[in-house]
Amino acid sequence: MSIVRVGLGAYQPTQSGTGNALGELDSRFSATLDGVLAQHEQRDQWDVEKTGELRWSRHAVARLESRGINLDETATAEIAEAVDLLDGKGAKESLVLYDDHAFIVGVKRRTVITAMTRDEAVGSIFTNIDSTIVVR
Repeated sequence: MSIVRVGLGAYQPTQSGTGNALGELDSRFSATLDGVLAQHEQRDQWDVEKTGELRWSRHAVARLESRGINLDETATAEIAEAVDLLDGKGAKESLVLYDDHAFIVGVKRRTVITAMTRDEAVGSIFTNIDSTIVVR
């Protein structure tokens, strides 16, 4: 008996013998889910760019939490204003120094990429940045 799919011809099962069909399904599901999440993230990013709101990457949020950095609305607003100034000067990737904290920001996407205390930043080498702003 053969199984025929309409428009695709005869179905030929794989002869791998490993019984890995579930793993293949998991892999395809994972790829599909990753694609859907990426589309959702792009849509969210477009909304952020449209409104001009400052965005915090998952990595930056994790660093804020792990390093005990708490920012109030005033601090967030001042960092966002600094990003506006950087954008006006044509900056792309910037180091933003604010009080005792340092942030790497993707200016065009208005996204804080990572965060650290200024003590952690001392002696660090920052590459692939084109500008720095000292907010306070």
